[in-house]
Amino acid sequence: MHHFFAEDDVFYGHVLGFKGLERQVVVLAVDGFRDPARAKEMLYVGLSRARTQLVVVGDLEQLRQVGGEAVARRLAAAEQWQV
Repeated sequence: MHHFFAEDDVFYGHVLGFKGLERQVVVLAVDGFRDPARAKEMLYVGLSRARTQLVVVGDLEQLRQVGGEAVARRLAAAEQWQV
């Protein structure tokens, strides 16, 4: 646990467990929302934790449905990586 709070170690977990915390780089992997009532909150928390770089992995249409047009426009304008 010491390394987690020192911010010098890799951490992964559920997005809601990350509320109130930040990291230089965050990779947000979105593969659906189990609880539609909390989807918008979960997306906001995930999108707002990175200080320097945010990598979002997921379906843009699904992200648009939850986050709205403003979120979709910002994500669409970001650098796109294709695999």
